[in-house]
Amino acid sequence: MTAFVPGLEGVPAVESRICTIDVENRRIIIRGESLEKLALERRYEEVAFLLIHEHLPDADEMKEFTKSLSTERVIPSAVITGLTCMPAGIHPMDLLRTGVSGLSAYDPEIDDVSVEANKRKAVRLLAKTGLLVGNLDNISVRKTFQLADDKLSHAENILTLIKNGKTQPWMSKPFETLFILYVEHELAASTFAARVVASTLADMYGAVVAGLAALKGPLHGGANEKATEIFEFDVSGAEEYVRDKLGRKERIMGFGHRVYRRGIDPRAEIAKQLLEEACGKVGDDRLYRVADHVERLMEREKNLYPNLDFYAAALYKLMGIPPKFYTPIFAASRVAGWAAHVIEQQAENRLFRPRAIYKGPL
Repeated sequence: MTAFVPGLEGVPAVESRICTIDVENRRIIIRGESLEKLALERRYEEVAFLLIHEHLPDADEMKEFTKSLSTERVIPSAVITGLTCMPAGIHPMDLLRTGVSGLSAYDPEIDDVSVEANKRKAVRLLAKTGLLVGNLDNISVRKTFQLADDKLSHAENILTLIKNGKTQPWMSKPFETLFILYVEHELAASTFAARVVASTLADMYGAVVAGLAALKGPLHGGANEKATEIFEFDVSGAEEYVRDKLGRKERIMGFGHRVYRRGIDPRAEIAKQLLEEACGKVGDDRLYRVADHVERLMEREKNLYPNLDFYAAALYKLMGIPPKFYTPIFAASRVAGWAAHVIEQQAENRLFRPRAIYKGPL
């Protein structure tokens, strides 16, 4: 057997045409396109199409894809009813995971793992997951369900539903840019979990549920919820908060990354610029000053740099989005990435079956 590598750090597990992280040049490539450039110049629907269909859409393809999303943005009433019966106070990610699992019963192609069927399921999951995420508070608190507005983009619909219609014009662009930045990031824990499940030839819904389960963890998607704690303080209070946690050898969520070792996450650089611009538009730069100060403090004290979750948390807070929705928003975006990986995995499948180094008695 080969040497044991804890957490499989740096161990190649698949050959993929979907995404790579160019650490040396600090850029992320999705199907030959720069994620950073896509986030600044494209709509989420275009990037999702790229992930699923392997090329950017032309005008006719984009029109048809958008129409398909609109058509598939329907949740069976039985799924909604079942979710409204869940206990009060349930975490939105648990509600979302249950909802996606329930949707599988209504997909006519559930057990067809062909490439074309998987592409159609990807569109269904993308549309329905976004609508569920936008309605999580409606379902669990108000026991209602709101429909999407076909005049709005996919990301704008999610923002508008989460905010119960109380959005401001400046929010749409930074929200969608963040939404695109979360769409795909190679073999993160949730993506690997989805591919492992897909390798058994289980259906795409099961693989996405596995991704959702992994994403909830505080060391993965759940990090953005914890990162927002820093932004409850002013600059001096944030420094005291960080130094206190460091003194107790506790992790500062939103800092450090398994892949980015020697500098800031390139996605975080974009999010930082978005935060500065948004603070200028609302006329209050407290969140930016706190973020910038903590970033420099962590570099000096721990040689750690912010990842996307850190600045995303600040932006979501500025938008008035409750922290419990940060990870579901991440999930609504990443569905496109998970689906692309499921399609790729099942197109040329090999079951994942690693070995363990036994340390017990013989």
